[in-house]
Amino acid sequence: MHERSFGGNPASVIVLSSSPEDQALAANDALMQKIGMEFNLSETAFCNPLPGGTESEPKYEIRWFTPATGPSVVREASRVRQMVAGLTFCHRTSISGHATLASAHVLFTTFHPTATRITFSTRKSGSLSAVRHPEDGSISLDFPAGRLTTLEDGHRRRPKIVDAVIKVVKSKEAIKRVDWWDPMGCLIELGSEVDLEKLEVDAGLLSNVGDLVILTQPAPVSSGFDIYSRVFAPDLGIPEDPVTGAAHTALAPFWLSAPSISRLPKSSAVQQTSSLKAKQVSKRGGEMVLALDRETGRVELRGFAKTVMRGEIDLGGAR
Repeated sequence: MHERSFGGNPASVIVLSSSPEDQALAANDALMQKIGMEFNLSETAFCNPLPGGTESEPKYEIRWFTPATGPSVVREASRVRQMVAGLTFCHRTSISGHATLASAHVLFTTFHPTATRITFSTRKSGSLSAVRHPEDGSISLDFPAGRLTTLEDGHRRRPKIVDAVIKVVKSKEAIKRVDWWDPMGCLIELGSEVDLEKLEVDAGLLSNVGDLVILTQPAPVSSGFDIYSRVFAPDLGIPEDPVTGAAHTALAPFWLSAPSISRLPKSSAVQQTSSLKAKQVSKRGGEMVLALDRETGRVELRGFAKTVMRGEIDLGGAR
């Protein structure tokens, strides 16, 4: 989710044809897994054309594969498979936000230059739509909003989360709000006294409080953004994720509700539009615009992608 090279969260995209060879690959999970291992990125997406699409709105089946890891990392496979970003280490993921954006970008720019919408069919998560906005080249994806519960004083989950975050930010007063995002993890709002972008974080201190630990705060007015965030997943073997589409499906309802919305520098404008300019301030960094539809309970993530490498895979003898 970045419009420049060497930023955002990288993903590999493989677009299959209707040839017998490519369709044999589409039916070979073990081989697709090996390809994912070879690329060794958080996600490798395979896009297989489906009948019924048109040039203006093509249809594809999309599947995502991650590098395989040992059982020490995948402690609870059934929970991990519910993750909705490039953060899972099971062999196949249910859905990946950044790899879907990357796939849409490749299909729009290389295979379907006149299309404005692509429908992706998934095996576990229904249909997803990607829409291209010609005015600026951005792509929007539509996801369910995260379900949040604010953890007030006295809630059984709160002390462990607060204690862990205090070790990272060195201040209890900097913690303004703690929410639980079932089943993914926790969101913690920090005050402006913490420089989230420059904060040195030992991710190990955030172990055992949730699969995802999301630190977030209002962005400085001078930044041009509404919110900052960083996402850690030490329990999944990922100290820090570069850009996390899934986290922003929870950040949108988090910041567009009281009391956090009142702490945004441009609170009145945000309330009128129900949208936010968000920046994940990891070292690679990523940016997107979030829009919350309160009636449908869905979040639109709008961002950019950039192709940095193209190539071919020689599968001779591998099938």
